[in-house]
Amino acid sequence: MSKETPKLPAWSVSAGVQGIGTGNPGYSTTLEKNFESSHGTWNMFAGLGWRTNENRTRFVGGTKFGFKNGLTLGLQDDGIDQNPFATYRIGRVTGGVFLVNGKRTAYMLSVRF
Repeated sequence: MSKETPKLPAWSVSAGVQGIGTGNPGYSTTLEKNFESSHGTWNMFAGLGWRTNENRTRFVGGTKFGFKNGLTLGLQDDGIDQNPFATYRIGRVTGGVFLVNGKRTAYMLSVRF
C-alpha cells in the first residue's frame, strides 16, 4: 500500500496596477493551499501586500472557490476591508469584479505567465 505525500502550500508573488481608491496591494506575496473536490477547487491564501498608495505593508488573506467552468467566488481581506469578489477565467486571462468593503465596485483583469 503506497502512502501519498501531502502537498505543501504554493508560494505566489503578484504585482498589480490599481486605482488609488481601491486600496488593494500593488505587490503581494502569499502562501496558498488548494483542496480539490468533484465540483472545483477551494483555495485559502494568506500573506503580505505592499500598498503603493500608502507606502505600507499589510496582511492579505482570504478564501475562494473555483468552479470547473472558470467561475470563482471569494472573499479577500486586504488589510483594511473585506472584499467579496467574482471572477471568470478563460485560459490564462481572468476578469472580474470586487466589491471593496462590500460597497464600491472595482474591476480586475489579470494574465498568468
